[in-house]
Amino acid sequence: MSRPAIAILLVALSLSAPLSLSGAIPASAAIPSPREFLGHDVGEDRYLAPWDRVVAYMRALDEASDRISIESAGTSTLGNDMPVVILTSEENQRNLSRHRDTARRLALSEDLSEEEANTLIDQGKAIVLVTCSIHSTEVGSTQMAMELAHQIATTTDDDMLRWLDDVILLVMPSINPDGQVMVVDWYNKHLGTEHEGGRLPWLYHHYAGHDNNRDFYMLTQKESRAVNDVLYKRWFPQVFLDEHQMGSTGPRMFVPPQTDPVAPEISSMTLMFADLMGTMMALRLEEAGKRGVGRDMIFDSYWPGGTRNTAWWKNVVGLLTEVASARIDTPLTIEPGELEGGQKGLPTHVRRANYLSPWEGGSWRLRDIIDYELIATKALLEGCSRYRRDLLANVNRLAREETSRGRTESPYAFLVPKDQHDLSATALMIDLLLRHGVHVDRADADIVVQGVGGASTIVPSGSFAIRTAQPYRPFILTMLTPQRYPEILDTVGGKNIPPYDVTSWSLPIAMGVDVLRVDAPFDPVAARLRRLEEPVWPGGKVPAAPGGYLIPHAADAAFLAMNRLIKQGRPVYWLQETGDAPPGDIWIPHDAATQKEMSDLSVAARVPIHALASRPRGRALRVERSRAGLYKPWDASMDEGWTRWLFDTYEVPYTSIDNKQITSGLFTRNIDVLVLPDVGKSIIAEGRPPEGTPYVPLPTEYAGGLGTDGAREIKKWVREKGGVVVALDSSADYIIDILELPVRNVLAGEDKDRVDCPGSMLRLLVDATHPVAYGMRAEDAGYFAGSPAFETRVPDPRFDRRVVASYPERAEDLLVSGYLRGGEMLARRAAVVDLKVGNGRVVLIGLRAQHRAQPHRTFKLLFNAVHLPGLEETSLP
Repeated sequence: MSRPAIAILLVALSLSAPLSLSGAIPASAAIPSPREFLGHDVGEDRYLAPWDRVVAYMRALDEASDRISIESAGTSTLGNDMPVVILTSEENQRNLSRHRDTARRLALSEDLSEEEANTLIDQGKAIVLVTCSIHSTEVGSTQMAMELAHQIATTTDDDMLRWLDDVILLVMPSINPDGQVMVVDWYNKHLGTEHEGGRLPWLYHHYAGHDNNRDFYMLTQKESRAVNDVLYKRWFPQVFLDEHQMGSTGPRMFVPPQTDPVAPEISSMTLMFADLMGTMMALRLEEAGKRGVGRDMIFDSYWPGGTRNTAWWKNVVGLLTEVASARIDTPLTIEPGELEGGQKGLPTHVRRANYLSPWEGGSWRLRDIIDYELIATKALLEGCSRYRRDLLANVNRLAREETSRGRTESPYAFLVPKDQHDLSATALMIDLLLRHGVHVDRADADIVVQGVGGASTIVPSGSFAIRTAQPYRPFILTMLTPQRYPEILDTVGGKNIPPYDVTSWSLPIAMGVDVLRVDAPFDPVAARLRRLEEPVWPGGKVPAAPGGYLIPHAADAAFLAMNRLIKQGRPVYWLQETGDAPPGDIWIPHDAATQKEMSDLSVAARVPIHALASRPRGRALRVERSRAGLYKPWDASMDEGWTRWLFDTYEVPYTSIDNKQITSGLFTRNIDVLVLPDVGKSIIAEGRPPEGTPYVPLPTEYAGGLGTDGAREIKKWVREKGGVVVALDSSADYIIDILELPVRNVLAGEDKDRVDCPGSMLRLLVDATHPVAYGMRAEDAGYFAGSPAFETRVPDPRFDRRVVASYPERAEDLLVSGYLRGGEMLARRAAVVDLKVGNGRVVLIGLRAQHRAQPHRTFKLLFNAVHLPGLEETSLP
């Protein structure tokens, strides 16, 4: 912190005097108000402080106040800084390192004596993290953060000063600053037009869009990793509030408690503290006359993918608030008859035990959003001050209890054998657990595991052990075991309450890693376990290879290595007649690269590369460069964004293709394969959702879909010019229709009461000899989320087809993890179909092969399909 050494001589200026363009601190006060700094009031209609001004204001407060300091959590995807604003008393600011260490020891030092723990609890401060505006159209909390910081910097209120002495409040004004820039720029551009307050035609997170709040267990994005580090590497807060906004015609604000179902691994104490803080928020809002506060509705306590959700499994009190939205910063007027329920816990918009003071309609603006959030945030500060000792004691009690349960209750550990189908994915899973603060050991001797009836299993030296005797035991259990969504009925004998999001997140299942659950104690000393500080990545020095080099197709990382080799013009082959190697393994001739080059590639791509003593013989597929075109609709698609992330990460060459490029036919000049992400048929064809779905038009230049012109160009390109289309999930319906494919989606139009699978891993039967399935196992698993299921028919001479993957014959064999109703509708149906269409080809991938970049085991389906145009059958030289 930088602090003025002497008093500043003040020059009397009117608060309404215009600011200089530099935005310098006005001389009228040592601590500037938002109005003085910005020239506008926070929450003023049709004025949003841009992200750079928000950050500049926080830095100005840092310069002027001893109660505020700032550190950086890192940078965003597009390079914006992600500040953490630290708000607390002057005394606490001088001792942040000590308080941070106290929090860490209470959260992780499960073996503290009672005396040591009590000393730390007496000395420690409640540390509270508040994150704002991860969803960037939810602008209120970012704007509110400035007003909150100013109030804390200038308060003389005895109560608030006491709270600040008890609590260290960490505020991240936005955990998606890139989106803040986009939304504010778009809003300002369209002020005064019919599109004022309307939606963007692109994602407000470069890759994830709204799904940036679905990444907090997989941690693929820079922003997710930054917040994760603040939580579990730097500060170890006991409480975490994530502030959101929701729709405009329901309750004015949601505060905890959350509704059913409740995940079995989460401590009751964690949720009770969340309920306590939510009740404090509701009470203070009611006192202030803020009506329309709802609890125990809409948002469940089951799924760990969101920001504060993951914290529940790590003994942190996670809270969510959701405030009704305006049209960004344009006021709304809502008639009483337009208010509605119809959601979990609020069937109608009437007074209920969980909605005691219904809002009655009227004007709703950004200023209202800020007022509700400001009251709720200060109520949290008050509550954490009041229950400081309880919160600190609770996090340590849970650390000790969970560690004790891991020593005395099954499962005692999860073992990850060193021999795996995909060594790259295995190392990535270990890396992910380490990022989450989970302790992972490596065995320097064989691990002997006793089974039922005295039989034992030997897991070889070099394998990994995740023992459950550690503070984050609940997180380990939910991440390493299959899920079964519980039966939660809305009424006695009624319907099962649907999940808020998805129902499967088991890492071994999603990533294709074999994990052994240990249900009996084993001897860690005999196994010579040692704590890992970083993952053991595959790859390293490659021996001399007179027969060339072999890369296993099973490894996701093989595609990164292969794409680099192809870009360099090196000859690359997928083996077909392989002898001992699985179909599709990747061969590079000895004279195509030096031993050092292959060693460097193995290390850089983190993939094993094997040296062959002799050249393989037989048939193979020569792999040439294939240029992908990824369709990007103006009705922004999160699946398109995730696909872009995968392509960028694995260095797949691609071009983004919009409607105009397709309708004009220009796309055919630059690409060999067209990838259609998971986008509905009406969005692709018309640029808008199906009839009856709420829709806000975009400006003319972004309106519409492919129409008849686009369909005609795709048909001509595929049938006559040999183009290849890869259709992911729901986009299959579009391509089936326009090309009249001999395939039917048997689930089209089916009601969820009959068949429902909102995000689960299902068993697949795979033809691993087909190039699209190279690297897969004969029995594998795929991610299904309201996806299609295909029935093929004997085609006429215009077509040919081959089923690459299908579902098992019996419905009861389908579900691997999650929730499935109506499995009989999927039994024996095709999940992946490869079709010859005239001179071209279509691959229908009727599942979420790359859903949110999470199901690693099926990335290969997409990557292989993208390479199809570059494959040429040949005999090995």
